[in-house]
Amino acid sequence: MNEQAVRIAQAGIANHGRTIVNAIGDSGNLTLVACYDIDTAANATVAKEFNARPAASFDELVHNPNVEAIALVTPNHLHAGQLRAAVAAGKHVFVEKPIANTITDARDMIELMRSAGLVLMTGHNTRRRRVFRRAKQVLGEGLLGTIVAVEANLSRPAGLQPGLPAWKADPTKCALLPMMQLGIHFIDTISYLLQPVQRVSCFAANTVMPGSVFDSTAAILQLESGIPVSLTSYYVSADAYFLRIYGTKGTLHCFPTHMKLELLRNGELAETREEDFSAEGAESYILQMREFGECVRSGKSPETGGDEGLRALAVIEAMVASVTRRAVIEVGDILKA
Repeated sequence: MNEQAVRIAQAGIANHGRTIVNAIGDSGNLTLVACYDIDTAANATVAKEFNARPAASFDELVHNPNVEAIALVTPNHLHAGQLRAAVAAGKHVFVEKPIANTITDARDMIELMRSAGLVLMTGHNTRRRRVFRRAKQVLGEGLLGTIVAVEANLSRPAGLQPGLPAWKADPTKCALLPMMQLGIHFIDTISYLLQPVQRVSCFAANTVMPGSVFDSTAAILQLESGIPVSLTSYYVSADAYFLRIYGTKGTLHCFPTHMKLELLRNGELAETREEDFSAEGAESYILQMREFGECVRSGKSPETGGDEGLRALAVIEAMVASVTRRAVIEVGDILKA
């Protein structure tokens, strides 16, 4: 074991939790020493593979004296309570996005961690993907000219497939389901690439899934400079993953494994450049967890800390308010409430 590695425990190791567990293993500066999941078989498997201690409860996990930090890869509505327990036990916390289920909970979580002098990181890994790091460089070089619009769609058919956790189909635990689980990735990434979202107009419907959960959502966002953004997210359609940035000199098309840059001359397509990122694999998750370990050891603030998680969640809450009130909602008003 690397003696300088941060000793971390993880709650929630099945499904997406396995992605984070693997990233911890590949980080180089984190060591998984304990794990907990309500899926006891998955918990035992991971514990054996990583030579970690399988906890019988979250309470046992968080009070393990050998643990320095906790990774929460658990349902959204559990984040706030679990973080409070972690703070009380003096643990640093990595929390998967969204940071919490409500703005009120997120604010309380951030303040608790700051007051305790502990590191809080929100798991917004998407901005760390190669395609978006490269997109940031392209924007910095001014190749697109003046940015005039953004268009994005992040969807998957999880609502059509068996095994969907019950909490994801419960609007009291996962409001605006596709945006909370998927669209929020692009909300943070657009803020990173360009500017924060200032106002929101959103439409949502329950089209296929049982119950009253919204499974199809579409929003028009406006960034601080006035740039309009079209963001759609569905939980009952085929996979979709693209983000396009339109400028007066060109268009940048971002996909999971590649990027296409179309450059204009006098408004006509003059050149196309393409870059391939198919070799990336799980790198964005590994970089994320490595940074968490570095911040725990150095005391530095992570790139996606509590404030970044709060801002992304505020946009989702603005969307919920927009759907409920049938109105355009200012994100600033959500943050002030």
